Amino acid sequence: MLVSSIARFNAINNMNTAAMNMMMTSNNMMNATHTFGGEHSLSMLHEIDKKNSLDLASNSLLYKISSLQEKAAKKHQDLEVKKNLDFMA
Repeated sequence: MLVSSIARFNAINNMNTAAMNMMMTSNNMMNATHTFGGEHSLSMLHEIDKKNSLDLASNSLLYKISSLQEKAAKKHQDLEVKKNLDFMA
């Protein structure tokens, strides 16, 4: 049961980290559009946009994977509790 709890906490921590990173990336994307006014290099803007888009996509994927890991760990933990209760009864 301790292992399932640790796995769940780890998955939740990964979800929170990914969500925070998505928020920071979105903030960076918004700041890049407002502070880019003096620069005339569109290729630089394109590179910044491409990097932020990839960061956002990878963090979104990490969030979804961590969410599925947490659900699987919760299911495993619930089955383990039920098994222990059946064993005691």
